[in-house]
Amino acid sequence: MKRNAFVLLVVLWLVAALPAWAGAPAAASQVVISFRGGSTWTGPASGTCVWYLPIVGDLELDSLFDGSPYDMDHAHLVWVSPWTIDVLEGSPLFLARANAGDATIYYRSTPGPFDLNNPGVPVAKFDRKTSLLRSDDGGATDTFIFSAALKWSKTFTLGGKRFNFADLMPYGMTCFEYGDQSEGYPSAIESGTCVAIGGPGGATAKAGTSGAH
Repeated sequence: MKRNAFVLLVVLWLVAALPAWAGAPAAASQVVISFRGGSTWTGPASGTCVWYLPIVGDLELDSLFDGSPYDMDHAHLVWVSPWTIDVLEGSPLFLARANAGDATIYYRSTPGPFDLNNPGVPVAKFDRKTSLLRSDDGGATDTFIFSAALKWSKTFTLGGKRFNFADLMPYGMTCFEYGDQSEGYPSAIESGTCVAIGGPGGATAKAGTSGAH
């Protein structure tokens, strides 16, 4: 009995020592992330989108950044997504098909100037669906709405708490983006908000941790 009681105490101590769990499942159409960042064009119809995330569920702002200012250089979580487009119309109404592709959220334990060759540890992978990018000023500004199904995610520690994107948005999200190229080609400023997809819809399967790398 004494040995069993001792083992039980050890197990309870180990459980208590684990970081608390952060995040709860979002309802359909509930905001799950907001983002700020931009795209760098790598060609006439291709580029790479890089965002940092100042809102992730109900997580505290200070858990998402390593100090202030709250910018890319201090962000723990960064979204990276290469993209290509097929231009359908030019000016003044600019329309382009944004082709499907992948997107990855990386975790950086010690943020600094972002390096695309060393983005951090991948903690979530998305299947970005085909959508339409539109602009009524020839591409100087644009709006872009797209869905991204969560392919896999894994648990990591953020602000002293365990977190997994599959718990927040098991089926992925739909994002509403505004872009501005006022700083000039080949870069664009982007910001926006993403809401949870409420069911398996476009996802091939419910996301979990089993597919994590």
